[in-house]
Amino acid sequence: MSESPIYHVGIVVEDIDAAMAQLTAATGITWAPVQRDLAVHYGRSGGDEVDWISSFVYSREMPHIELLQQKDGTIWEKPGFHHLGLWREDVDASSREIEQRGCTWEVAMVDEEGTRLGGCYHWLDAAFARVELTSLTRSKPRLERYLAGEDYFSEG
Repeated sequence: MSESPIYHVGIVVEDIDAAMAQLTAATGITWAPVQRDLAVHYGRSGGDEVDWISSFVYSREMPHIELLQQKDGTIWEKPGFHHLGLWREDVDASSREIEQRGCTWEVAMVDEEGTRLGGCYHWLDAAFARVELTSLTRSKPRLERYLAGEDYFSEG
């Protein structure tokens, strides 16, 4: 049996603290520190760019559960199951590849040239869900530091 490329499941919730408490009561999972009101810059499939404020938390146990604060006007508008998170060596190439397979690209963190760097969401209409492509080289060390108690975007 091979290891799954899925390392987390993202769920949009109306109240992170209440959701954490209920999931802990039901499953015993524990949480890293909640990251609140972080500004993140995204490029969108239409070519424009947007800064969204996000709040999230990850469970410490695998597979990680990511709770995202519901926020109108963002990709996290609708509470419920949101995405499966996948590690990728080359987010931009992987994103363009699955886009060619019919999985609509929505948003991603991008550089000045528009290269998709991570936080790269694709809509899967048949599953009524998304996948999020994240960078092994940029995001995995950041996640490990975060799960050890640092802020997610700290440089460690």
